[in-house]
Formats: sequence, structure tokens, C-alpha cells
Amino acid sequence: MNKEVDILVIGGGAAGFFSAIHAKATKPKASVVILEKSNKLLSKVLVSGGGRCNVSHNQPDLTELLKAYPRGKSLLKWVLRKWGVVNTVRWFESHHVSLKTEEDGRMFPSTNDSSTIANALLDAAQNLGIEIITGNGLESLRPHENEFMVQTKEFEFAAKSVIIACGGFPKIEQYHFISNLGIQIEPPVPSLFTFNIPDTQLHDLKGVSTPWGRVKVSGLDGWFEGPILITHWGLSGPAILKASAFLARELHSAAYKYTVLTDWTGMGEEAAREHYISYLLMHSARQISNANPFEFPRKLWEFLLDRAEIKPDKLCRDLSKSEKNKLLEVCVRSEYKANGKTTFKEEFVTAGGVALSEIDANTMQSKKIPNLYFAGEIIDMDGITGGYNFQAAWATGYIAGSSSVKR
Repeated sequence: MNKEVDILVIGGGAAGFFSAIHAKATKPKASVVILEKSNKLLSKVLVSGGGRCNVSHNQPDLTELLKAYPRGKSLLKWVLRKWGVVNTVRWFESHHVSLKTEEDGRMFPSTNDSSTIANALLDAAQNLGIEIITGNGLESLRPHENEFMVQTKEFEFAAKSVIIACGGFPKIEQYHFISNLGIQIEPPVPSLFTFNIPDTQLHDLKGVSTPWGRVKVSGLDGWFEGPILITHWGLSGPAILKASAFLARELHSAAYKYTVLTDWTGMGEEAAREHYISYLLMHSARQISNANPFEFPRKLWEFLLDRAEIKPDKLCRDLSKSEKNKLLEVCVRSEYKANGKTTFKEEFVTAGGVALSEIDANTMQSKKIPNLYFAGEIIDMDGITGGYNFQAAWATGYIAGSSSVKR
């Protein structure tokens, strides 16, 4: 079946819907079609944030916002000027969705239900008259004269403009429909994953967390801050996820075998040492097991004492200099051998995709192929967990959609 359309959006996720909505809103008479290969729409929206959908992050300062993106800053510094967090909040409010901000800055619908976000997007698309076709994956895409010929299982489209917003892929072969057009693809690697650490003693602490810590991968630059959670397979939590995002390529190159240094205090060695020595002097008559200068969870403190080979009934004043140093060392620089990774819930994110140098940041249009646009995770940009990836999807979707109808 042949179909002629003005704008064909490939991908029925957050970026795809936002692209289609803004294309149609910008030019209501344009025919806009969303093409989704599966039978499910907005699947990542529905499962993200534990089913609550972390819509964005309450950070209106662009400089600070950009720090949350390991890749894509050169594009996003222009994109997020045009569509920032405030724009996202206002758009959802105008579509009867109020957002709330949690203590860590993450923004969710006030209903705590991701279907609220999905329904707002579905309703907006329906009210604008956007056609949605599911169960039809892309089979081929080729420019032909002043339009694109797009083949799916059931249809052949002749589209004046195409927006590719189908998310990231784990294998570079899956990008061939783009690279065959002469567009550069940065090889994909996983981002936002937890660290697998085959240490059964650590696993015994599963469920224990610290509200603020720091982690570093031995041999690589940078400490990454945030809460740390011990799981039955290793380490997780915001600090770990941040490290996995910023070091995605390096850890992939290491085949996910590396040494993790953990500062459970979150203070850094110098500040931790000063506090530690002062605390031991003030509580010299206490048994070290009851001292706990950094107020760690009890099980973690006992675990660290064991790692430092210090008997729990020893008095603080009886600790030798070497024992004090060894205990401080395991508090601020514990070593754990990582071997493998685990996807963090459903928050799978790909580092890689269409190279930033291929895209005009003002329009999200391909620099090589007119009227071909990109939005969302198909681009080589990604953020840490906390609503940043959705914010990038809304922003790139808005620009791609509103630009695509100005032909």
C-alpha cells in the first residue's frame, strides 16, 4: 500500500511523539505519521522511573544542566537553550499534567504514574490528527528526488521529510539504514549500568546503602559522587551509574574488568582523616565497633573493620598507627574487583549513534541529506540517570519537529 505524507516520524517513543506533535502544531495542514515497529507505544516512558516516569530534572541553569551529559554537550548547549526544563514543565502543564520535584531534583508527574505522561502525549497526537501506525518496522529508507521512499512490512511511504527518532541500538549493524546514506555513526556501547563484583562478603550486605559516597575506577580520571547501594551482585546507586555513564567507552574497552575504588565517606581523604582522628581522640575509651566515626550503617562498619583486620572489641586508644591508617584506607579507598555489568532496571541507555558533526544543532537536520532529521537517543548524546535523557528527547524532538515543516 502506497502512502504519501509530509512528515514521517520513525519511532513511537518520547522523542518520536514530541517530534510529531510539534511538526503538526507548527503546520496543522501537514500530514504527519508516526511509524513504530512494535505494537507498543511509549514503552520506555511507561517503565522508566519505576513506572513513575522521571520527566526531567529541576535544573534551569544551562551550565549545570550540561554537566549531566557525558556525551552530546556540543549539540545540547544550543538545543537546551531553545527547549529547556522550564519549557518542558510548561508544555505538560498546558496539557493538564502537573509535575513535582523531589529532593534530589528529579521531576515526576504529581500522580506518580507514568501513564499520565504517556496519555498526555497520546491525547495531544490524537487531537492534532497525527496518524499512528504500529507493527511496521523500517525495511529501507532512500532519498528519491525531493522526497524519501520508505518501505515497511505493509507500506511504501513517499515522505517529504523524515525524522528518525527510534532510540539507540546495542549493535552498530542496526544503524546500517543510516550509515548506508553516508552518515557517520559512533559505535554504540552500553551506559547506565551497575558494577558486578564477585565478592560474596560484599554481597552479604545487600540492601545496605550510604547517602553520599564517591567511586573511582583505578587508572582513570575522576571521582563520581552520590549515594551508593550494595546489591546481591555488587554495587549500584547514583554514584555507580554516573561512573558507568562517563566511563562507558573506557569500561567497554576493558571488557568490564577493572578495579573500583570506593570512598564510603564521600568526604575525600583529607577531610575524612581530619574528622576521623578528631573523633577517635574524643571517644578514646569506646570499643572501635561502637565508635563508627562516619556513621555508616552498622553492617557496613563491621564489614570495613573486618577488611582492616581490626578486632571489634579493641578500644580506640589502643589502635596502633598502622591500624588507624589501614581502617581509614578501607573507608576512603576500598578496592573491589569488577567483572561484568548489569543493566539498571529498565534504564538502558546507549552511548553512541549518529555523530554530532552530522547534525545541524539549529534544526536537527542532517548536514548531508536535506529534510532528514534526528531526535532522541539515536544521536550520540546521553545523560546520567535523573530525567536528563528525557529532557534531551523533548528538546531535540521539539526542534526536529518544528523545523521539519519549514521546508
